[in-house]
Amino acid sequence: RSPTVVQALHAKVEELLLDISLVFVRKQLSNLPKLRVWGENKKAKGHLPTFSASPLNYITQIAEYLFSLPDQLDPSGQDDGGDGGETDHDFMHHWLSRITECIVQEYIQQILAVPSLSSSGRLQLAEDMKYLSSVLETLGSPGLESLQELLKLIEATDENFPQACVSVSSLDRNVIDKISRKRQAGLAS
Repeated sequence: RSPTVVQALHAKVEELLLDISLVFVRKQLSNLPKLRVWGENKKAKGHLPTFSASPLNYITQIAEYLFSLPDQLDPSGQDDGGDGGETDHDFMHHWLSRITECIVQEYIQQILAVPSLSSSGRLQLAEDMKYLSSVLETLGSPGLESLQELLKLIEATDENFPQACVSVSSLDRNVIDKISRKRQAGLAS
């Protein structure tokens, strides 16, 4: 077989493995744009204390899945008795990095599909994003900059939003514009 055929087959197999590993996450994220929490404006009634938001179920499910990945990807934990040492670690790190990078991209795309973000919806989304960022940092995942910069836009107060837009250098201008429109739509609802 020629090297290009083998390389093409190898690339297809990796793509298939990556797609299979993302099925659960994609399922969890599929309804994210439709959640009513993003557009709701929760106003405190009377003198009830306000509580901080907790991560929603979709993101905690993704976190649990992410924490299970290192064990699933560790070839030395298999029954073959092999001890690849550094090679096993490289394999696991390579796949964990690829999977988490795709998860961040998918998550951002689903966030951008949310029709509107009210102030309470932004608080909830910020909590979810912080939770995922924390999990990814714990796993040593690369490529969190875009998620963290998007978080700056979500967390910014209305007064500080223009300054936040200027401070996020790694985000595409279209992403910034979409978040701005979602925030404006959330104010109108």
